[in-house]
Amino acid sequence: MPIEFPAVSDFKVTSALVKSAEMFGYRYHVGTVQSKDSFYGQHSPESMPVSYELENKWNAWKKAGVLSSEMETAALFTAGAVRGVKMGCVLHSLWNQERKKLGYKDKDDFDTDMAVKTAVNALKIIINGDMNG
Repeated sequence: MPIEFPAVSDFKVTSALVKSAEMFGYRYHVGTVQSKDSFYGQHSPESMPVSYELENKWNAWKKAGVLSSEMETAALFTAGAVRGVKMGCVLHSLWNQERKKLGYKDKDDFDTDMAVKTAVNALKIIINGDMNG
């Protein structure tokens, strides 16, 4: 796809994920996420040959209010669009490097149970056609 193609989730899938999180009483956020192909470029941009570019873009993403950064969804959303498959995602934050930079204690969180339960229940909502009740 052309670089300008918007890699976005399906609204109904996202709505089912929101409904699922609400049914469980989980705290959640919905919004824009930066999807990229560079792990070390985010976590140690100074070690990359284009560090100036990575740092400038990271600051731009933050100023634009991006909620998170990850490495998979753009490829999945684009492939889904091409293949006619509705896509959505649940992301679980393992850590918050921006909070750590500010000196806050931010323990690593590897417990993905809530994310998995939310996704599985959202699939049930979609399969049962229960978007309103």
